[in-house]
Amino acid sequence: MRSNNTGTAAAVLRRRGLAVAVATATTVGAVLFGATAAHANPTTKKVAADGDSVTFTTSDSSRKVSGDVAFTIHRDGNWEIDADAHNRNLIGRNAHWICDLTLGSSNLRKSTGTRWVPGKKTRSLGAGAYEPFIEISFDALAAATGQADCDIVIG
Repeated sequence: MRSNNTGTAAAVLRRRGLAVAVATATTVGAVLFGATAAHANPTTKKVAADGDSVTFTTSDSSRKVSGDVAFTIHRDGNWEIDADAHNRNLIGRNAHWICDLTLGSSNLRKSTGTRWVPGKKTRSLGAGAYEPFIEISFDALAAATGQADCDIVIG
């Protein structure tokens, strides 16, 4: 190993240079692949024949990841999101769905968990639970005043 004028060996300097390059690449990757939300997509609303559930459906696309979502609310206060995400990229992406349920000035946000979608693959995403606001406000939500917007979020 040869020394430079500062007394530091050339191999040590190479390792430091490599560490700086890796740190720079990590920072650039975080900026390029960071979480980005798509714009709000209005949904199509369908009330079940028995009137006990309402399903909002739409599709969305962001950063070459696309999919369909069905956001269903039930009279008993339960809700569920059934969605998929198809990644048209070669590189895998994290994706999740966000649905905002709106009644007048009240807004309720529900989402699926984030899931890794490998390149050129499709994955299912889902979530569900009980929400008292839905049970209390179901009749108004089922009427024309209840709306939902759903978005796919990448990152």
